[in-house]
Amino acid sequence: MSNVRYICWLMLGIILVAGAHIALDVRRGTPRIVRRTSLCGDADQAIKLSVCRADSQETVLSKSSGSWKLLSPFHASADSHMVLRLLDALAFSPIRDSMDDSELSKLGRSRSDFGLDRPCLTVAVEDQQGSCEVMFGFSTPAGDGVYAAVSGDKSVFVVDTNVFAAVDMAADRLRSRSLFTVDIDEIGAFDVRRSAGLFMRLVRNGEKWRMTEPQDSPASSSKVMKFLASVLNARAVDFVWPVGASNETDKVSVALLAGYGLDPESAVTVTLKGSDGVDRLLSLGKEAENGLVYALAQNGGAVVTVAASFKDAVLDGSSGFLDTRLFPYEEAAVTSLSITDGDERYLLAKGGDGVWRLDAPVVAMADDDEVTSLVRRLLALNPSAADASGVMVSISTNAKPVRVSREATLGRHRLENLRSKEVTRVDPSRIRRIVSSPSGGKPTAVVYDPDRRAWNVETSPNGGVADMAAIEAILDVLNPLRAESVVTLRVGSSGLGRYGLELPMHVIAIDRTQDGTVRRNLLIGDKAPGGRYITFGSSDAVFVIGDEAIRRLTAPLVGERQGEGQ
Repeated sequence: MSNVRYICWLMLGIILVAGAHIALDVRRGTPRIVRRTSLCGDADQAIKLSVCRADSQETVLSKSSGSWKLLSPFHASADSHMVLRLLDALAFSPIRDSMDDSELSKLGRSRSDFGLDRPCLTVAVEDQQGSCEVMFGFSTPAGDGVYAAVSGDKSVFVVDTNVFAAVDMAADRLRSRSLFTVDIDEIGAFDVRRSAGLFMRLVRNGEKWRMTEPQDSPASSSKVMKFLASVLNARAVDFVWPVGASNETDKVSVALLAGYGLDPESAVTVTLKGSDGVDRLLSLGKEAENGLVYALAQNGGAVVTVAASFKDAVLDGSSGFLDTRLFPYEEAAVTSLSITDGDERYLLAKGGDGVWRLDAPVVAMADDDEVTSLVRRLLALNPSAADASGVMVSISTNAKPVRVSREATLGRHRLENLRSKEVTRVDPSRIRRIVSSPSGGKPTAVVYDPDRRAWNVETSPNGGVADMAAIEAILDVLNPLRAESVVTLRVGSSGLGRYGLELPMHVIAIDRTQDGTVRRNLLIGDKAPGGRYITFGSSDAVFVIGDEAIRRLTAPLVGERQGEGQ
């Protein structure tokens, strides 16, 4: 027991002594060592950056309106991604080890022993709160780290070599290699000038492009957008001017431009006109080595080299952008379609909901897949598909009709297939009576009692009760009734016999609950490939529906009462 008491008093004494030391240190102002976790502060707050090597000119960058610019050794646009990579290396890369001044003193070492009295690289980062200067010295003996120091801190730090590699960037590596800095959706027009004359101008109207010079004609929007994408994605291969030489001028000289074929009399110039009212220019000049050409980029701020194939694409000229199709429209812009084949005219229109409908020769829903396939086929046709004896095709309102080869227009398709294969769609809750009449037999009728929520037999040749499974099967088939194919869009009374519909093998009559609605009769006729011919109500069309649907539609609606027939 006495041993336990002795240990407790000893522990309490240690705690009191430690507390006294801490209090004394606080009163004396003795600094407490706080180890750094990174070399520099928040990268997002930086507004100025300088990189200075012992053997080259200082690189200075400044951030304005969210963009980084090179100020020295020359003025140029900076690559923001490369700048942020440098700043992130300082702010987020961990410090592997550190030695403060007391530890250095014990080892008999100083900062000069680590190459930090005359650093090989110094990076200064400035923000609104102040500045931070980081110096890099020798590599560690193992070669996997670099010694570093921070202004205002007497410690020596060790960081990975990849931190040094990320910040050891000359001005040339930090400058932007993009030829244009604008989003493709912000371009409202562009010019291509060859020498001093206007070569080509294209103007955007919504999703459409039109050539206004040297002739007024539709342009292929897909080709234009592909061209603009290639322009915006193109990057400088090398920088010719400025490069930071002591004898360089602040502005490119006329003689220099002429030497590279970039003077106005020789160059090919692309001008992108933005929605912000700013014109952005790029001029292409003479051939350089290794499949490159010289270019004056960044609105005259740099002479660079780019791939020669890029200049070839620009020089494709008006023939590369002209829309030479028979129907120069984009698919999304097509809202109507007219096809005249002999005396028959098919007229289709797209509603505000994007759904196609058939307005002639009958009014009905259209088959969206069939219409879309036809529109795409027509929009792909070139002038060779024109045929004086072909069908007459007109796309979009007030468009000039063109006679097109029947084969090119339809291929193996039939115009009847433009009508939706949905024969009808009847909500089961709206049906109040079903009458089933087989050929040569007496009709059977069942009626729905909404109060009892039950189907009852209204008339039946042999009595019985309503067969709920058969009734539900019919209701299911009718919601919706889909055909295997459309045979013809219109049939007169004289043509019904051709399909066995003048004296049908079965008739299903549907009465609905709405007042004033007309009974609709589904006529089932002769056998056809894949089913039987049918026509329904006033649709004036003949369809083929499958055998399974026929079986469910013609099944008896009335069954025997329980106990009968035993």
